[in-house]
Amino acid sequence: MQKLYTVEDIANMTMMTSRTIRNYLKEGILKGKKIGGQWRFTEEDIRRFLDNGALKAEHFSSLKQDILDFIDGVNDFVRGEAQACAIVDLYQPVGAVDAKLVAMTAFLERHGGTPDNWMSVSSERIEAEGKTRVVIFAQPQYMADMMKILA
Repeated sequence: MQKLYTVEDIANMTMMTSRTIRNYLKEGILKGKKIGGQWRFTEEDIRRFLDNGALKAEHFSSLKQDILDFIDGVNDFVRGEAQACAIVDLYQPVGAVDAKLVAMTAFLERHGGTPDNWMSVSSERIEAEGKTRVVIFAQPQYMADMMKILA
């Protein structure tokens, strides 16, 4: 039997919000099936979604602007606090699940999302280079913990 994923599963995998995933559903960028009134997605549905060129361009144009804003010291979501940014390339074979990326996602779910512990993690799979590029914005203490996961 084929594994099916929820909107929340895709949000966790992509580091996007559930609302963003639902917006992509409305726009037809993400396709799936409604089962019992809830959206469900196959691995192929998710792969097609992530391989969408327009989605990648939009997401990473925004991410590049966030990096430039960090360099310029202009981050609207963080004012007057120490902040850190890291760009990490994780190399793994095509189709392999990177344990470090899974651990980072779990860490973010446990510690992120409150006014006191802000952090943001975005990732992009670059098949041609056999890597996943991860961009992390976080308070220094959380960045240090995140880097330990990668060690």
